[in-house]
Amino acid sequence: MIAKNMNAPEKKRVLIAEDDPVLRHLLQFTLDRAGMDVTAVANGQLAWDEIQSGQKFDVLVTDHEMPELSGVDLIGRVVETTSISVIVLCTAKGFEIDPDRIVDRPGLVSLVSKPFSPKQLVSIIEERLKKNAAD
Repeated sequence: MIAKNMNAPEKKRVLIAEDDPVLRHLLQFTLDRAGMDVTAVANGQLAWDEIQSGQKFDVLVTDHEMPELSGVDLIGRVVETTSISVIVLCTAKGFEIDPDRIVDRPGLVSLVSKPFSPKQLVSIIEERLKKNAAD
């Protein structure tokens, strides 16, 4: 029988919605290596299905433009119905999007312009989780 370390912090649960399979796998690998519990899906609708299935996530990382359900539409649903407190929108249209206009809660959505470093994404997520824990 394996005893759990009761002092070990619980892994943060991350949901990735990214239609590019290479980038999706890279993000999943990077966040997994950073100690996070990662679920990765190929579009916004599949991400929404994961959320609707009752799974709880701490972080959402979503592409902007995807088939089935866009990242912006997914974020709108997530904000209205879940307690996900860290949302990262990845986009090639970084200069055209104001993350504070996506939802009515300024500062909730972090914007990452493609191409980006996966390490940069980990840093953003970790910083936002620390900030939320301090609030």
